[in-house]
Amino acid sequence: MCGIAGIVLKPSRTLTALCARVNLMRDAMTHRGPDDAGTFLARNGRVAFVNRRLAIRDLSPLGHMPMVSADAQLALTYNGEIYNADELRAELERAGCAFRSTSDTEVILRGYEAWGENILARLRGIFALAFYDARRECVLLARDQLGVKPLYYAHTDSGLVFASELKGLRASQLVSNEIDATALVAYLQFGAVPTPRTIFQNIHALEPATMLHYALDAMETRATRYWTMPTHERTVPRDVVAETRAALLDAVRSQLVSDVPLGAFLSGGMDSSAVVTLMREATNGTLRTCSMVFEEAEFSEAPFARAVAEQIGAEHFERVITARDLLNEMPRILWALDQPSLDGVNSYFVSQTARQAGLTVALSGLGGDELFGGYPTFYDAPKLFRRLCRVQQIPFSSVAARLPFPLTTRSAKVQHALATSASPASAYFCYRGALTPYETRALVNPEIWNTAKNFDPVAYIESRALDTSSVVSSRFLANRPASMSWTSRAELATYTLNQLLRDTDAMSMAHSLEVRVPLLDHRLVEKILTLPDAAKQTRPEQGRGNGGAPKSLLLKAMGNDLPAIVRERKTKMGFTFPFARWLRGDLKNYFAHYPFDAQNILEPRAVSRVIESFESGRTHWSRAWSLYVLNAWLQENR
Repeated sequence: MCGIAGIVLKPSRTLTALCARVNLMRDAMTHRGPDDAGTFLARNGRVAFVNRRLAIRDLSPLGHMPMVSADAQLALTYNGEIYNADELRAELERAGCAFRSTSDTEVILRGYEAWGENILARLRGIFALAFYDARRECVLLARDQLGVKPLYYAHTDSGLVFASELKGLRASQLVSNEIDATALVAYLQFGAVPTPRTIFQNIHALEPATMLHYALDAMETRATRYWTMPTHERTVPRDVVAETRAALLDAVRSQLVSDVPLGAFLSGGMDSSAVVTLMREATNGTLRTCSMVFEEAEFSEAPFARAVAEQIGAEHFERVITARDLLNEMPRILWALDQPSLDGVNSYFVSQTARQAGLTVALSGLGGDELFGGYPTFYDAPKLFRRLCRVQQIPFSSVAARLPFPLTTRSAKVQHALATSASPASAYFCYRGALTPYETRALVNPEIWNTAKNFDPVAYIESRALDTSSVVSSRFLANRPASMSWTSRAELATYTLNQLLRDTDAMSMAHSLEVRVPLLDHRLVEKILTLPDAAKQTRPEQGRGNGGAPKSLLLKAMGNDLPAIVRERKTKMGFTFPFARWLRGDLKNYFAHYPFDAQNILEPRAVSRVIESFESGRTHWSRAWSLYVLNAWLQENR
């Protein structure tokens, strides 16, 4: 796991300080790789790569990066972990390749020599990487299938610059610090800046499963996707539970490769409990698990985590987190956040706890809810969608009096959905969105809104869910609700990518910790996404409410291997902090140090109305928190 960065100069540019600038980028990301640092400068003087290394496999100097081929025609800087590196190494050795190291970096390098760009489709893992190919006079950037590892880039007057973090790009002093108005508005609507935008103008996030080809002579870029989430349904295998269990075990086992201490996050929920249970099945070695507990008992999952840890014989580390801890760490949390985000605090503290427990690598249960249908969104959004279809057939003048659902705090988003064509995406936004365009307009100054008003959050969701047929007639769709797979694709391509994975990477790497996510292994994702709904959930009468039992396929696949206290939980508890209580106490005083003038970005009166609504209990804490974080982040990072 590493931090990577680079500068590719235009032919007309002669930047005498090239190495100095790129080394500033490298050193701005020391936290991502405290074990080693390296710089590569091409003979043509136009390409410079750097790397900060967190050594995981092959801890010797032979794993040093950037790594250069024997003929000096190819250079690679790389961040991530390739889980099938040993398989690829064996195949390359059979073809006559000789290796100097046992690092997965060399496997990628030699794989590119043998297979060219096709190496990307053969990689199983998490990665962001950059090749310099002197023979083709090009630079290639690439990112893993689900977007676990980040990669940012910008076209500047000097040329192309890229880095693992925005902090790295900004250290080059070649990019703008101007806030992107559309990204800001989109943040307020989603709680995270949506890919491929970033909070800064003209800086882009490379899409997952994408290769960016940059020709040095023509200075042209071409993006190519090498993998897409499947949209078809396959025939249900004879024993789908056994197949799922085997795929889960394979994903977890593949991710146990490490030459340094490895453990897991354990919240006590089904996902992390499944991961650590499968870790025990895959290895006889010592397992360390880490969890967080709170003085506020209603937020603590300690009994569930302890039961799992005891059953698998793990060394279990608990940490009590208080509002005072959050206050003490807020400055560093704001620093660690590359972009404003509604999430991330939990990942920051559990990563800190894991590092204090002596871990360099931790497996996480992230992705289980999104893949197996663990959120109420999977069941509530399709029901709302059917209702929206019916309501939109009623004359507008009588809609308000005949709404088939109660007006709640979600009513603003429902009203927004009624104003657009009914679709799975419009219903999904009612549950996954933060603020509606109408609400956002009141919160930002008019200039920003006029620049960004054409951003459509529903259209963004539709495009990310990879279902171009999702908007058709209401009459047809009333009988064809969004499938679980559609919702999974929407979750994985929006909320998971833009918030969960981005924040997990930023917060874990702030503590020099590698986090792996076996439930988002792309081979497992392919298997589960292509199953029909009936194979992924129980019949309504067997499950909870009208939607079936949440994650019933995952629960069946794990069977009695999970402790009864976890299997039989009646309610789902999200991995969240007591924010509502804390924001009405000490945190309120902390954020008072950041007055809401926000450099002429936010409208103080509108913000005050949101805060007052939260403090009086009329709206969810997340709305206030998103504004607090945005305001503080802007003042700390501009």
